[in-house]
Amino acid sequence: MKRGPLEFVVVEFAGRIPGRHLAPELHRLTDQEIVRIIDTVVVDKAADGTVTSHELREYQGDEDFEAIDPAIQAVDGLISEQDVHDLAEAITPGAQALVLLFEHLWLANVRAVVAEAGGEIVLAERIPAPVADAIEAAVHTAPVGG
Repeated sequence: MKRGPLEFVVVEFAGRIPGRHLAPELHRLTDQEIVRIIDTVVVDKAADGTVTSHELREYQGDEDFEAIDPAIQAVDGLISEQDVHDLAEAITPGAQALVLLFEHLWLANVRAVVAEAGGEIVLAERIPAPVADAIEAAVHTAPVGG
């Protein structure tokens, strides 16, 4: 089985994670086999920079977190303490974040088809969304012919 690339995504909120709002989209992505959520971790970064992390199952009885449903993830505990420490650098003090480790299943399928045809994907590079937005905005505001 050819795997798709794995990616960390850190989603930060000034307050609590709105799990009931996020859950339908996470379930859609997994149900349609666009991505496989490998693991999830909730990270709290206190105002003083202290970082704590928790597995979703630790929030049993909390409707916001139960909506995310740990059952959609493939492996629990794969995100290490070192990963949390490294990723927490991007989190604003006083915020709560959901860390997702997911596999791009759509690219795994493309990789398998390419391999069957005798090819190989040799590079897949991610361009952050804010960079893509800035490039698109610059193209749309550039003078014609310039």
